[in-house]
Amino acid sequence: MSIASQTQSPSFAADGTTSSPASQMSAAQQRKIVFAAVIGNLLEFFDFTVYSYFALTIGKQFFPADDPITSSLLAFAVFAVGFVMRPLGGIVLGRYADRAGRKPALTLTILLMAVGSAAIGLAPTYAQIGLAAPLLIVSARLLQGFAQGGEFGAATATLLEVGGAKSRGFRASWQLASQGAAALLGSGLAASLGFLLSDDTMHSWGWRIPFLLGTLIAPVGIYLRRHIQEEPPKAKAVAGRDDPKRGVYVRNWFLTIFSIAGMSVSTYVMMYYMPTYCIQYLGLPPKMSMLAGVAASTISLVMCPIYGAWSDKMGKRKPLTMAGRVALIVLLYPAFWIMTHYPSLPVVLAALIVLMFCYTMGSAPAYALMPENFPKHLRAGYMSSAYAISVSVFGGTAQLVAGWLIRVTGNKMAPAWYMIVCVVVSLIAVSMFEETGNKVLDE
Repeated sequence: MSIASQTQSPSFAADGTTSSPASQMSAAQQRKIVFAAVIGNLLEFFDFTVYSYFALTIGKQFFPADDPITSSLLAFAVFAVGFVMRPLGGIVLGRYADRAGRKPALTLTILLMAVGSAAIGLAPTYAQIGLAAPLLIVSARLLQGFAQGGEFGAATATLLEVGGAKSRGFRASWQLASQGAAALLGSGLAASLGFLLSDDTMHSWGWRIPFLLGTLIAPVGIYLRRHIQEEPPKAKAVAGRDDPKRGVYVRNWFLTIFSIAGMSVSTYVMMYYMPTYCIQYLGLPPKMSMLAGVAASTISLVMCPIYGAWSDKMGKRKPLTMAGRVALIVLLYPAFWIMTHYPSLPVVLAALIVLMFCYTMGSAPAYALMPENFPKHLRAGYMSSAYAISVSVFGGTAQLVAGWLIRVTGNKMAPAWYMIVCVVVSLIAVSMFEETGNKVLDE
C-alpha cells in the first residue's frame, strides 16, 4: 500500500471493497481541488489588499475628518472591526466543516465573502447618505469577518487531506501562496488603476472597481467547491472530556494561536500597510508606493510552494520554519532603518524582498506543521478557531497598531519593534510543536 493510500480514510465502493480517494485521484483532479480550496482565501486577501491600498481614499469617502491621518486611522479601525467576528465564524463554521464536511462549509464561506465585497463596492458615501455609509461598511466587514473565520480551517484541512503524504507540505503551502497571489492581483490592479485613471477619478469611483471585480471570483469558487469529492465526516466531531488526548489538542491549539501571531503581523505590515507607510512616512509617490506591495506579493507567491516542497523533501517542517523566523527577527531592524534613512523605491523594494524571503521560509512549512498536529475529525474546528483568534487579535489590528505607535512615539521605526516582539513569541510557540513531516496523519 502506498503512503498516499495509508494517509486517507477508505471509501466504500458498490461491491463492498475499499479504495482510497487520494490514490485514485489524478494529478489534474488534485490540482483542481487545491485551486478550489484556496480560491476563497484568494478572494479574502484580494479584498484585504485593495482595502489597504485604498484606505486613504475610503477614509475620505466614508470617515471624513479634519486630520487626514485620523481619517485613515478610522478606515483601518473599520478594517480591524471585521476581525471581531472571526473567532465566532471560526468556531461556528469550523465545527460545521468537521460535522457536515469541508465542501458545504467552503461553499458557504465564499458566498458570504462575496456579498460583503459587493456591499463595499456599491456603498454610497458619507456625503450621500451620512452616517448610514460608515455603518454599511462596518456591516459588510462584519459579514466578511464571520465567513473568513471559518474559511481557513476548512480550506487548510482540505489541502492537507487530498493527495499523498509526500506532498502535504507543498499542498498546504498554497494556502499562504494564494495570499501572495491575491495580494499580487490586488496590488497589481490598484497600481494599474493608479496609472490609468486620474486622481479625481480614483477618488470618485475608481476605487470601487477592485471590490466589484472581486465578487466575480465567487461564482467560480462556488462551482469548483460544489464538485469537491470527499467522504462523509465521521460521527465524532468533538473532543470529549474523557478523550486522553484532549489536553494535547488544547495545548496545540494555544501554540497555533501564538505561532500564527508573529507571522500574521508581518503579513499585514509588509504586504498591506507598507504602501500607506511609504506614502505617509517615507514621502514616496502613491503610484510608486504600490509597487512595494507588488514585490512583496510576488515573493510570497513564488517562494511559499518552494519552501513547502523543500520541507516535504527534508521530511521535516520545523528546521525551515524556525530558521526563517530567526532570520526575520535579525533583519527587521536593519531593513526598516535603511528604509527610513534612505527613502527611495529601490531601497524599499530591496529591503522588502529580503524580509519576504525570510517570512515565507518561516511560514510556508508551518501551514502543514500546525494542522498536522490535529486529528482529521477535529482539524478544521481547531485550526479555524485558533487562526481566527490569532489573526483577529494580532493581524487585523497590525496596521492600526503600527500607525498608532508611530503617532504616539514619533518614531518611524516603531513598526519594526512591534513585529520583532510578535515574531519572537511565534518562534517560541512553533518550537514546541511535535515534528510531523514524516508522520502518518491521525485520522
